[in-house]
Amino acid sequence: MAENFSKLKKQIEEINSLKNKDKWGPEYQLWKSKTQSLIKSALGNEALKLFNQQETVVTSYIDDDFNLQQYLKELDNRKKILEGLMVDVKENQSDDSGSSSDGNNILKEIWQNEEALKANLLITNEAQALQKSLIEYLEKTISEKSIPGLKLRKIKAEKRLQTWWSNSNGYPFDNPWGRIEPFLELLEQYETEKTIKKRLEIEGLFVESRSQGEDQHLLIGKRDGTGEKAHIIIDGKNGEIRVEDKQKAPEEVVAKIETFLTLPNGKKIKTSREVLEELEK
Repeated sequence: MAENFSKLKKQIEEINSLKNKDKWGPEYQLWKSKTQSLIKSALGNEALKLFNQQETVVTSYIDDDFNLQQYLKELDNRKKILEGLMVDVKENQSDDSGSSSDGNNILKEIWQNEEALKANLLITNEAQALQKSLIEYLEKTISEKSIPGLKLRKIKAEKRLQTWWSNSNGYPFDNPWGRIEPFLELLEQYETEKTIKKRLEIEGLFVESRSQGEDQHLLIGKRDGTGEKAHIIIDGKNGEIRVEDKQKAPEEVVAKIETFLTLPNGKKIKTSREVLEELEK
């Protein structure tokens, strides 16, 4: 992957020289084909889709100056996208490499002990240690002043989640899974929102997630000051996804709506209108 990143940097450096070549000529086509291949290998299909969206769609049969401006504009846009993708990857690697590794290890340990926790087969100290590790990771990862951070503070304030009682054999008096699950759900919500925000930010969009009762509200719009946005509601009872009346249609700002379902055994299922797919852990 590091080699592909290095090659992508060279592709970015070649953009300025393409401005002096024939508009959309052979040199440009070879450069584009190679860049697309590198993006797909190093950054994935979502990044490739962003790159391909910069394709010029309007040209003139008679105005060569107009065509030149369109060509130069396309090159500039492609350069901005490539630079943005590279910066995003670097930030993710520097900011998340350590914490993500810690989080993955904690989650792996919890999922490995899920059945034992639900069946109350771990002694109190063992189950409590898993909860403590998860809480410490959340405290280190989530900003205290953010909505997830405030939710974490509220969940921690519930005495039933923090107070552990043991029976005469040293096992939790009540089921320990109920003390861990709320923190797992908060972590999953935080990771989902973070992923969505990073994906949309590069396209000049914003996303907000708000909880209201059992429903989740997603507000998605453009960062252009117009105030227009799509308002998507995910019904917490029956899983229905609907659009708030008189709001912008989501298709105008998002290409696809996907949901992720976590089964009791820890498996994750990605669903959309086009696909139903089981994800690897």
